[in-house]
Amino acid sequence: MLVRVHRQPLFDFPFETGGEWPFDTLLNGVLSGTDQMVRRPRVNVREDENRYMISAEIPGVVKEDVKISVQDGQLTVAGERKKLSLPEDAGWLRNEIHFGGFARTIALPGEVNVDAITAELRDGILSITLPKAEAARAKEIRVS
Repeated sequence: MLVRVHRQPLFDFPFETGGEWPFDTLLNGVLSGTDQMVRRPRVNVREDENRYMISAEIPGVVKEDVKISVQDGQLTVAGERKKLSLPEDAGWLRNEIHFGGFARTIALPGEVNVDAITAELRDGILSITLPKAEAARAKEIRVS
């Protein structure tokens, strides 16, 4: 059953916006899947004795469209998912796959050996391994 909903503003909005409130554009973009903002991929961050490991979901992205940087104790993963194209004689019946830019910055819990960082993209999961710097590793102190 389809129900028609008429949006009635709760308040009079004093600015000329062409009928939409500014946050409507943002909210509609989030709910409808249009790319009106930079998206943030979901991540997992884990640690063991010698390294930090970060996994990020970036399905549909090729490795050439991913940039990873470390600066001032923060790791940034950024890139772009390309828009899917259709042949001239075809049209979308449903188009829910997001495209456009994405970025995620994560504060690292300790110092890392920047020269030994590795990254791999497989099956839509970006795996980044950040070896801990010697200063950030736990040290055992012997009592004499």
